[in-house]
Amino acid sequence: MTWLIRILVGLGIVLALVIVLVLVIGNWGASGPPTQALSLAVGQRTVTVAGHYENVTQESTADGIKVVVDGHEIAVSPDQLTVDGKVQDLDPAHDIMVYVKKGGGVEVKAAQHHEVAP
Repeated sequence: MTWLIRILVGLGIVLALVIVLVLVIGNWGASGPPTQALSLAVGQRTVTVAGHYENVTQESTADGIKVVVDGHEIAVSPDQLTVDGKVQDLDPAHDIMVYVKKGGGVEVKAAQHHEVAP
């Protein structure tokens, strides 16, 4: 009868170790800084500003919205998008994803409807 108790105790210890291992592995990659997202509707398009940033301000202008993200100025109008003074050549019918990288760089691309910030 003692062998049955030893087997049950051993199985309980193994189960506890497996649970701890799964919890540790599950939280392993979640230690980085969180990403943030801000979506703006301008005309027929939605502009999503996402990524690793700390400071963001937005204000309405006569022809759209101006957003400043960690020093990068993003101006959005119904037919045009500029990032740091550079006009982006994008189709006005597409939604736009502006991603702020960890190092401070900015990436602009047409967003798919199912796309999520990296």
